[in-house]
Amino acid sequence: MAEVGSKVEQKQAPRLYAEWDKTILGIERIKEKGLYEEPDRESKRGYYLGRPIIGRDTPINGGVYLGGGEREAVVVDDSNKDSPLHDVYKEILRMRRAAIKAGRNFKSELLSDVYDLVQKKLPYSQEKERRISLKYGIKPDQKVLLDIYLKEKAGVCRHQALLAAYLLERMKKENIVRGTVSVDRNYVPRRGGHAWVRYVNSAGIVFIIDPTNELISEISNIKPDLKSFYERPRGLR
Repeated sequence: MAEVGSKVEQKQAPRLYAEWDKTILGIERIKEKGLYEEPDRESKRGYYLGRPIIGRDTPINGGVYLGGGEREAVVVDDSNKDSPLHDVYKEILRMRRAAIKAGRNFKSELLSDVYDLVQKKLPYSQEKERRISLKYGIKPDQKVLLDIYLKEKAGVCRHQALLAAYLLERMKKENIVRGTVSVDRNYVPRRGGHAWVRYVNSAGIVFIIDPTNELISEISNIKPDLKSFYERPRGLR
């Protein structure tokens, strides 16, 4: 299933019925291949080839992000000191220091800074993403570090969402922010899937960060037809 990548397609998608079980579809597929490991306290979605599966409300760093259909399995892991993730994180901290030095409210600008940095480090390009797959000979469900896309300076919605979520998660770990972050996704039958970041600040306000569709907003401020696309259905786990 192709990603709902273009801005035009994504703006049309809310008019269609969206399904929210894409992670489950990925898990069912790897179960059929005998590559799934059952969940435990450390990973509520289970494991794929030794990596915790990234889903809604799960940790990002150290995990693997499966496709609903066969494609690369994106690994987010900064355990290697040479990972470009460290450089991107250092850059967001420099932006933080600059904001403080200039007397600006860093927290009010934080999500915008993350959004801008992701756009800069991982420009959206379906064509370049396909070229990366060909260049590295990436096979279906092969684990591939997000680092590769950072080095090639291109990705699609899933790569952008994972990078933004990683930055926010790491800032929380270092007590810079107190909110919670999730990579959310859904898909519209016969049209494709999409991924973005859902961030809930310490006051309980929900924000949507979607670099692919140039959207960053409190969910309550998103126009109703588009809000229905991003808003989690009741009872969703």
